[in-house]
Amino acid sequence: MGELHHLKVGCADCSVIRTSSHTFLVDASNISDWSHLLPSNKRLRGVFITHQHYDHFDGLKYLKDKGYRIDFLVHSPYERRYGDNSVQYDEWQEFNALRDHFVNNGTDARAPHRQTDFSKPWWDAGEVKFWILGPSQAIASSETRQLHDAALVVHAALNKLRCLFTGDASDANLEDVASNVNNICGGILHASHHGSIEGASLPFIQACKATHTVISTESGVHENVPHPTALRRYKENTSHAVYRTDVDGALTWTF
Repeated sequence: MGELHHLKVGCADCSVIRTSSHTFLVDASNISDWSHLLPSNKRLRGVFITHQHYDHFDGLKYLKDKGYRIDFLVHSPYERRYGDNSVQYDEWQEFNALRDHFVNNGTDARAPHRQTDFSKPWWDAGEVKFWILGPSQAIASSETRQLHDAALVVHAALNKLRCLFTGDASDANLEDVASNVNNICGGILHASHHGSIEGASLPFIQACKATHTVISTESGVHENVPHPTALRRYKENTSHAVYRTDVDGALTWTF
């Protein structure tokens, strides 16, 4: 028995997966507000940071300050270039400093591109299995790349429950996934970019065949987020329900 929590953290992202023996995070913004979901032994089996923006990784500082240990830290393979406005230098440096802190304390850090063999998961963690569907190396390292082009796209199999985490993946990233991967979602879609029109690629959303869509968002923070066209696309292509954390609060599934 386990739990999947999509948390209410504003216009940001943080999800918690808890099994009988391990805890995983997918993004970590404002995890301090949900510390009761963290393990009492302060050991996290895995933390996925889909990309190096504050609203996805800032909770790492809380974990550092409170003395948590992370077995595996899995993050975007993005390589920042000089003058890259898709991620500010200070933001980039802060993530790297936090990553290095955990590595120096025994964390195994990985920055994967899309796996080449889908016959088995990228990581079989027992009760949870993870596949890395994106980004492809070609998209993540293109000359015109921006950080969202290299956001991790992670499929988690939680017994019979399926969830696809997209971070703030760009349309290019997601359309590349849709063109090169089968069985993308088939369960819960954790929508990209807080319901922005960026990351709401219609071909990708249609290919997901989502039963439920979760949008981690807060209206009024950014203009047109969530975007009405994006919301319509999710509603028209989700078989059961579309949820917004600013309206519906935190959401929990058991598996």
